[in-house]
Amino acid sequence: MAQKTQSPPRLGFFKITVADAEKSQRFYEEAFGMVLEDKVVEPTFSEHMLKTPDKAFTLVLLQRNSDEPISNGNGYGPIGFFIDDLESAAKVAVAAGAKVVRGPETFGTISFAFLASPDGHIIELIDRPV
Repeated sequence: MAQKTQSPPRLGFFKITVADAEKSQRFYEEAFGMVLEDKVVEPTFSEHMLKTPDKAFTLVLLQRNSDEPISNGNGYGPIGFFIDDLESAAKVAVAAGAKVVRGPETFGTISFAFLASPDGHIIELIDRPV
């Protein structure tokens, strides 16, 4: 019997915990043009799966329906978006509810800024030259 060729693993999604999945969904739609692909709603949790417009990246928003407080620890890094115009992208994100944490700054040929989502997740915008 011939052995099946194994495909290499491919990254599927990132999942973050949010207080209100509907509110967070609106933020990522307004700030970054993300589009709802699917939604799971159960009594104890809900998940909203958002795709970037090019369908290359999936962000899953997890809302646990409990009284357990959400805290962002120090063991995770930012959610990164490559953008074409740093100042415009930052303004749109701030208008949608983000807060500027750092930047804009330049490192070599790359400009970047760090924002915080309404849930406190850090978002890094990177304006890379083509």
